[in-house]
Amino acid sequence: MSLAKSRSLARFFGRLMWKYSTKNKHVTLTNIQKCYPKLSSQEQNKRAQLSINAALMNFFELGCLWKKQTKIENLIGKINGINEFQQALDEGKGLLLAAPHMGNWEVLNLVLARFDKFAFLYKPPSDKKVEDLLVKYRGKSKAVQIEANLKGVRKIMTHLKDKGFIAILPDQRPKSGQGEFADFYGIPTYTMTLFSRLAAKTKVPVFFAYALRTQNGFEVTFEKSDKDIYGDSKTSVAYMNKKIQSIVDKAPEQYQWTYKRFSIQPEGESHFY
Repeated sequence: MSLAKSRSLARFFGRLMWKYSTKNKHVTLTNIQKCYPKLSSQEQNKRAQLSINAALMNFFELGCLWKKQTKIENLIGKINGINEFQQALDEGKGLLLAAPHMGNWEVLNLVLARFDKFAFLYKPPSDKKVEDLLVKYRGKSKAVQIEANLKGVRKIMTHLKDKGFIAILPDQRPKSGQGEFADFYGIPTYTMTLFSRLAAKTKVPVFFAYALRTQNGFEVTFEKSDKDIYGDSKTSVAYMNKKIQSIVDKAPEQYQWTYKRFSIQPEGESHFY
């Protein structure tokens, strides 16, 4: 299907999900209510509904993106910060890219795959058939896919030493013992420390990137990180969450609020969901 038709279908199923999927509605609405307490109940509900639609668009847009990936340029109206990003790559030091669950990160993957030595870290889905599908279609871009485990961390270091660059989803909830709490929308949020450790250890350039939906396609943005990303773990993780929040605020409905981002809470706190 075309991009327009896939989005229309996503909105249709979004209405059904809002009406019948109690679990997804509860998680999304809880996140919105906790992160935007000043919004009215009506505004919170509307934002949650739009977020569910956006999450489904990530799925329904795959057909158009993967089948026509050689024409990805036709779907992108603008790329912000591309010159600064290219200059950082040209330094030949390697590069770390933080790609939050914002907009459609599959679009971002296709844009990044046009550059040499691109790799990304991913968490395999529980369904092996789904994983095989992801590996197959993502592999067409020739991007190096690194599984998020101990062996994968070693591959990341090797890839960076080889002057490559790698994208990581920095707001992926880490396993217990692999993160620390940092503020995100005023909420103590268990956040991965892997990205911060890699930045501090390698001192390579760091960028944040995301692909937001526009009326007819997407707009991709690259933003260079501040030096705080290279600080100690507490400083770096706090900065990373603050930066992600500033990105989310650009288009809150396009963030993945359907995700149980706050499921791990500090000891003594009540269960978030």
